[in-house]
Amino acid sequence: MKSTTAIFWKSFVKHPRYTGAIAPSSQRLAQGMLARTDLRTARFVVELGPGTGAFTASILAALPPGAELLAIERNPELASFLRYRLPRARVVCDDAANLERHLANRPHPPAAIFCGLPLSWLPARERTRILDVVADALPPGSTFTLFQYVHAAPTPPGQQVRRALRARFQHIERFPVWWNLPPAYVVHCVK
Repeated sequence: MKSTTAIFWKSFVKHPRYTGAIAPSSQRLAQGMLARTDLRTARFVVELGPGTGAFTASILAALPPGAELLAIERNPELASFLRYRLPRARVVCDDAANLERHLANRPHPPAAIFCGLPLSWLPARERTRILDVVADALPPGSTFTLFQYVHAAPTPPGQQVRRALRARFQHIERFPVWWNLPPAYVVHCVK
C-alpha cells in the first residue's frame, strides 16, 4: 500500500479541483476541526471528502465505543486507501451530494458532519446541492464543521460559501489555524 503522501499527490495530480489542497491537512487543522464539537455522546457522525484521512483518524479517536463514522469519498483510489488505513470507518465511494441516500433507514441522524471538501473551488450548483443536503440531514443542535483556506476566504466563491452558511445555520464561528499548509480557517456551524 502506498504512503499517505504518495496517494495524496497522485490524487492531486489527477484531480486538483476535487483534491483542493497542495499538501495533506495538518494535525493542528484536524484538532481545530474537532475543537468545538463534543462527540462524547455521539452515536453517528459523517465526514464528507475524507481524502487520505487527516481528519478521519482524529474523529474516530474522539468517538465513544460503538459510535459509527460514515465517510463519503468520491475518489475510488482514496476511498480504497482509507478503507485499508482506517477500517473502523465505514467508507463509501460516492458524491457528497448523495448523502441522503446513505442516511435512509438509519436509527439516528448525524450528531455532526465534518467536511474536507474544497467548497470554494466547487462549481456553485454542486456546492449548493451539498450544503442543502447537509442542512437537511442535521437535526437542531447538531454541528457542521468545515475549513476554508485563508487565501480563498475573501474571494467571490469564498464569500458565496459564507453567505450560503449564514442562510442555513443559526450560529457560525470562524477561527484561524496558522500551522497548516496553507493556513486555514475552521468554520463551525450549529443548526
